[in-house]
Amino acid sequence: MKFKRTILNTIINTINEYPVTLITGARQVGKTTLASYFEDKGYTYISFDDTEILSKAKENPKKFIENYGYPLIIDEIQRCKELFIEIENNVNEVRKKEGTLKANGMYILTGSQKFHLMKGVSESLSGRVGIIELEPLSQAELNGWKEVPFEYSLDTLIEKAECRKLDDDDLYLMITRGLYPARWEIEGKPINNYYFNYLKTYIDRDVSELIAIKDLHKFENFMRVIASYTGEEYNINNISKVVGVDNKTISSWIDILIVSNIVTILNPYYEDSINKRIVKSKKIYFNDTGFACYLIGIDSPRTLKLSVFKGRLVETYIHNELKKTFINNGIDVQMYFYRDNNQNEIDFIILRDGSLQLIEAKAGKQFGVNSIKGFKQLLNTNYNIVGQCIICTVDEPLRINSQVFALPIRCI
Repeated sequence: MKFKRTILNTIINTINEYPVTLITGARQVGKTTLASYFEDKGYTYISFDDTEILSKAKENPKKFIENYGYPLIIDEIQRCKELFIEIENNVNEVRKKEGTLKANGMYILTGSQKFHLMKGVSESLSGRVGIIELEPLSQAELNGWKEVPFEYSLDTLIEKAECRKLDDDDLYLMITRGLYPARWEIEGKPINNYYFNYLKTYIDRDVSELIAIKDLHKFENFMRVIASYTGEEYNINNISKVVGVDNKTISSWIDILIVSNIVTILNPYYEDSINKRIVKSKKIYFNDTGFACYLIGIDSPRTLKLSVFKGRLVETYIHNELKKTFINNGIDVQMYFYRDNNQNEIDFIILRDGSLQLIEAKAGKQFGVNSIKGFKQLLNTNYNIVGQCIICTVDEPLRINSQVFALPIRCI
């Protein structure tokens, strides 16, 4: 592997704890590369991109599993859901004959269509599978930094700021190029027409396998509209009018983007003890800023710096990097946003171990106390607030008041 993936340790632990390890993630985030790593550990590798192998699996799933044995890696498992029941039967047989521990590590499965995978898992592999969600590269993985779950420890964050290097040019290049591994693997040179081909393949293969769409052009237009909302609350009624389909269709199409790992939805934060006049809408984030930039026509760092979408894309980048620090370390993080009817906002609220971290995400470099006025809305929270900060494009840590610092994005 060209890039050392932080999540590899979590995958190894999962293999040791479950009979089946399922690696999900968007197309081209590196699932196959990670799974192939275990060929050197005694696993046989097969891919259902090979239509001949896929045909044999569909024709006789039981015989297929028996012939290949285990340990076995199956790439693109969603193309043959018939195998789930046979994998379950094989796991049960090994557990019965040799004991529970002997069955661990029998299968590694990968796939990009979470909905079909989860349906098969819930029906056949409950209690037998460990699920790994793989994200695009993190800034830590790309730059060779140690990646740990984000935690507000001022000394640690200032130390990161001192030992890491990331200027504005590097940041805007990462945002516009995106963080799919293939974008960086050929001596750092981007692949021509990468996202044009990515979009076509995604719609023609992934989306078309999930639902029947009569007008693919409308779905593509829908994706471009959603990309323009990244980092913002979205309104299905408005999107419906722009795209020209009904609300029910828009809702189902957003679900497709979620289950195929293209976007993440952030829910509003709520507690009985705080202001009840909160907004009920949700925010949406593209999981790769490069893909979002392509869809809304931002073709270079220079274009991004001048774009009205700059703030939203910087916020999207910060959201994604915060999320990756937890997911890549095997932690299921609870992240929310706060906004009330008085226009008080907090971009990210991280709830972990009974404590809250409050984070504002900004594309600027100069801030005052008005930039953090939303933090006051959680003074009556039932939880302990362990950190409040702005993550932004400042060059060095900057004190806002006695409790809040503005921190460079490289601190994540």
